[in-house]
Amino acid sequence: MILTRLMLALALCTMTGVLCSTAYAKEKRSQVIRFGVEPLVPPFESRNAKGELVGLNIELGNALCAQLKRRCEWVDQSYATNLAALEAGRFDAIMPMSSTPARRKQIDFTDNLYPLETRLVARRDLALQPDLKVLQGRRIGVLAGTSREAYALARWAPHGVEVKTFKLNAQLIESLRKGEIDATLQDSIEISQALLKTAQGVDFAFAGPAIKDEMLGTGVAIGLSKTDPELRDALNQALQRLKDNGQHAAITGRYLAAAPAPQRPVLQPLGFSPADAGLPFSQTVRAGSLLFLSGLLGLDSAGKRVPGGIEAETARALESMRTILKDKGLSMERVVKCTVILADINDFAAMNKVYSRYFPANHLPARTAFAAGRLLLDARIEIECVASY
Repeated sequence: MILTRLMLALALCTMTGVLCSTAYAKEKRSQVIRFGVEPLVPPFESRNAKGELVGLNIELGNALCAQLKRRCEWVDQSYATNLAALEAGRFDAIMPMSSTPARRKQIDFTDNLYPLETRLVARRDLALQPDLKVLQGRRIGVLAGTSREAYALARWAPHGVEVKTFKLNAQLIESLRKGEIDATLQDSIEISQALLKTAQGVDFAFAGPAIKDEMLGTGVAIGLSKTDPELRDALNQALQRLKDNGQHAAITGRYLAAAPAPQRPVLQPLGFSPADAGLPFSQTVRAGSLLFLSGLLGLDSAGKRVPGGIEAETARALESMRTILKDKGLSMERVVKCTVILADINDFAAMNKVYSRYFPANHLPARTAFAAGRLLLDARIEIECVASY
């Protein structure tokens, strides 16, 4: 009887070879999950010196396959063309891909594997911000096929920002280093690994805060065909099991370690020099490399206003300043900013005539001058300044 069934099965397969072959291929595929991946993005996916696939997404994918008792098969695919390749059946899933409203119209997604952060990166001296007013006329590099490319083209390009697309991250970074683009829009971990943490990245930094927009998505997921909801559900269940048993935290923790808490700045000691006669303010305060001088009047050694009007009082106030600075190891050339307060604005020209004699013509400090109407002790002028060590 058994022999009869075997003979019948063999006969059927002989007569319907195509059907048998198709059924066998389908059964074989059910034991494998084929992931499309571009292994050029450490620490997420890349190849080590032995040519082996390594990285966060590779480890997560293998762990998901193990949970489902399937084998992972990794198919090299350019990120810019992976949507078309998925729909053509080249592989079963894209690893990784951020879920955005535009992409969800075309393909399906698993739950997020982990969060993602999009940042602008530029030379430190450019002082850029992810703000349209700041970025107008600037050249911003993005990777082809990414949600960041879609965001930059939709949100920035119509407002005078030049968006340049690159196929490879290495090409983009080289262009940034050469000054061919002003900044790049990147995943924060990816660009840290590729540039900011390297010797070539010392002149570059994140420019402004992380960018939040639905076009960028909220995290990294796995993209799948809308015709394969069973695989999506199976991957979501496996992902939840990884989270429940601690494997997910163990894997992601090796790559997505929490950013260190901001260190409290080291506070520099302040230096205070008290005013005469126990007055409730300091004559000078040193803060770092700056020395702040309280306002000085044109007073004699007895604390009385010197005779001679605005010119005499201006000279006396500046002489007092010169003495104080000398005691602190400084000269008038080290004064960087002054504020001049006049009782009568009509004294401005006469004050200037004396004031200009106390500072070198090529080292004039920045200055603010205004009239206050009346000053302490009926003085005609009060001068306060800031000097630098």
